[in-house]
Amino acid sequence: MSLDTNVVHYLLHHPEAIKTVSIEPVWFSGKSCREFIEFMVTDQGPYRDFVELQRRFQAAYPQAFEAADWQAFEQPCNAEQLFVDSVQAQHFWFVQGNTQMAAQAYFATPSSENLVELQAQSRQLMALNEPPSPTKSITEHGANLAACLALPQPVGIKTFANVDRVFNGGLRGGMLWTIGARPGVGKSAFALNLIEQAVKYAPELTVDLFSLEMTASDNYQRILACETGVAAGKFTNPYQMSAAEKQQVRAGISKLDQQHLYLHDKLLILPQIIKTIRAHAAQAAPGQYLAVIDYLQIISLDRVAARSDRRLEVEAITRELKLLTNELDLPIILFSQLNRELEKRVDRTPQLADLRESGSIEQDSNTVSFLYPVSTDEEQRAERHLNLIFRKNRSGQLAELAFSFIPSQMRFTPQLVQDTPVATGDGQVNMQNDVVPADVRGR
Repeated sequence: MSLDTNVVHYLLHHPEAIKTVSIEPVWFSGKSCREFIEFMVTDQGPYRDFVELQRRFQAAYPQAFEAADWQAFEQPCNAEQLFVDSVQAQHFWFVQGNTQMAAQAYFATPSSENLVELQAQSRQLMALNEPPSPTKSITEHGANLAACLALPQPVGIKTFANVDRVFNGGLRGGMLWTIGARPGVGKSAFALNLIEQAVKYAPELTVDLFSLEMTASDNYQRILACETGVAAGKFTNPYQMSAAEKQQVRAGISKLDQQHLYLHDKLLILPQIIKTIRAHAAQAAPGQYLAVIDYLQIISLDRVAARSDRRLEVEAITRELKLLTNELDLPIILFSQLNRELEKRVDRTPQLADLRESGSIEQDSNTVSFLYPVSTDEEQRAERHLNLIFRKNRSGQLAELAFSFIPSQMRFTPQLVQDTPVATGDGQVNMQNDVVPADVRGR
């Protein structure tokens, strides 16, 4: 059927729908369909069924449709979306025709009256070309939540078990997680560990790592060190590895070959990063994409080196990344440097004010956490003890998590947790808290 007969067919079986749409008879070029819309706008019922509506319409317009038309209309029609789309299309073609006639009239006689008419028709056409509002109605939100009550929902992208608990299951769409750290703490290695943990839980996960200070080759070797346990320093000259280490590395290479992991080291400006995220997120299954950016302070809005206000540029970057997480419904992990003022304090536990260059980082991020050493001499140790403290978390709880870090293997390991009984109601529940080992805590 044509657009106009699609509208008539649906209204004959669902006459109450005339009250749910904006519709005008003049939008319909066919005389029979225009007469039917005129009848429906004037007499909206109620009607008991198709037969009653047919009878009353034929009494008003005896010659509108032929017997073959009525035979086709008798077939059931429940395509509501097709009806809505057909009404909108009829409106569009009507306004487009008027715009073309107004343009022809203005070119023939360029008067102010014809110009005003052309502008008016053009504005209508532009309005009809605008995409529908992405804002959901309150009933849509209710329907979505009701559906979630009946079916199990995705738990999010899992990484470390202690991190997953803080996020009530894992990383979800719409989340911008900023992790701040001072240089040399191990934030790049922590980024790689988060990625490898996520891929272990979800092998089909697509991950983009934008590393703006490490080369892609360096990061690949670091991932292999983390995966195999072979010291990272030995990848400088792999030929000198032992036979067992080479075997481990070859097995690690085969494993990485199966991952949907992209290591970027040449994408330095935000538009390039966003374009890549859009492309790979579109190819990934829903809930199976993660972007990691290491780190914020090296990203630029463009290639221009001189900047009048870096603070405003950082604000624009974090705002764009946050909007992207909402638009594409995906999580982004953003690493950031901290101010040097932190090193001047006696208590070097990071605070939100230590984020470098802009308060917009805190404002735009769903979650802000900091990776820091638990003592001043950790950088000298073969095994370091670092804490990940959450200072802001819209997606769960605030917490401080303990990790051990072996730099030679680029490997982070969560510390053991202790169960603390907490009274609740008539009984008690065990609350798990990450703890720093006693030998480290006393330093």
